[in-house]
Amino acid sequence: MSSKYPEDQAAGLRRMVDPSQGGGKLIAVASGKGGVGKSNIAVNLAIALSELDFRVILVDVDIGLANDCVLLGIKPRATLLDVLVGECEIEDALTPAPGGIELLAGSTGVKKVSDLDPEQKNFLIRRFKKLTARADFVIIDIGAGITGNVIHFATAADQLIVVTVPEPSAITDGYALIKTVEREKGHGQIGLVCNEANTIDEGSKVCKRLKDICLKFLDLGIRDLGCVRFDEKVKRAVRDRKSFLLQYPNCHASVDIRKLAEIFHVDWAGNAGELKFFN
Repeated sequence: MSSKYPEDQAAGLRRMVDPSQGGGKLIAVASGKGGVGKSNIAVNLAIALSELDFRVILVDVDIGLANDCVLLGIKPRATLLDVLVGECEIEDALTPAPGGIELLAGSTGVKKVSDLDPEQKNFLIRRFKKLTARADFVIIDIGAGITGNVIHFATAADQLIVVTVPEPSAITDGYALIKTVEREKGHGQIGLVCNEANTIDEGSKVCKRLKDICLKFLDLGIRDLGCVRFDEKVKRAVRDRKSFLLQYPNCHASVDIRKLAEIFHVDWAGNAGELKFFN
């Protein structure tokens, strides 16, 4: 924690997932607005990391609008709500999913979990930390926007991936999300992924534009993690309730999501197994 800022709630959250305590790392996937393919990125990144022989758990924290189980075509044995109300332990709520990952499904249309109080949020963070003892990566799909739930979980993660698309409104909303997280202080590293880019060059330009805005107005350096190109096969896979990585392993989107996974693979190997995210 930098001496520049006083210790706040975010600092306490970060201690809950302190890298020095070993285990896996918590990666949050979020977006400034809905409809940018955030959940597809989270699901297929989890499977791509599993292909690299990492143990991966995907947690759908898109509370009230969860759909990761739909994208994977599975019926969960339990949901996040069951964990929250004490019906089962978090390990018992995990459902084996295609691609060798495990899923903790979210709850859809349940008001009880749509606006968690601070105690409930901290309870879930402690449960997610518990999962890092059994996985190399715990990827949490935390939803869109700048609600209290989204910001709380985004701040607690070791790595936040902000997903955007080549649209002015998505870029603006992505900046709003990053700005809100940055205000919390004590957050983990922040990276960008441009989804549905027509070309790799277009994706790079979108990320550069958002990076430059953050550097200018927030004095915050964020990392360009790459892009996932627009691909009609992604829509086909969604209709079939399949992961596009498994259904169409050689399509453009699959090639690009593997490049994203490789970034985490290289960073892992570069630190001799002690995963330390980007400075």
